[in-house]
Amino acid sequence: MAIRDLMNGERQHAAFAEARKLADSGAYHDYTDIEYVLRFDYGLTDVSTLLDSQLIHRDLNRRCADAREKLDAVSV
Repeated sequence: MAIRDLMNGERQHAAFAEARKLADSGAYHDYTDIEYVLRFDYGLTDVSTLLDSQLIHRDLNRRCADAREKLDAVSV
């Protein structure tokens, strides 16, 4: 079942879990990149509302930075 088909509480939890997974991939710069992917690739038109929290934004930004740092360290 797609995230967009879940009920509100489950939907927010699933969106945040997927956002964390994307952030941990190292492929994204910050939470805005992840929101873009979730909106346009996953069809979550309300992703900004689902992830509307400074704590979530900071967590995703930190995860993105940590993952990119790890990738850089491995590629050196």
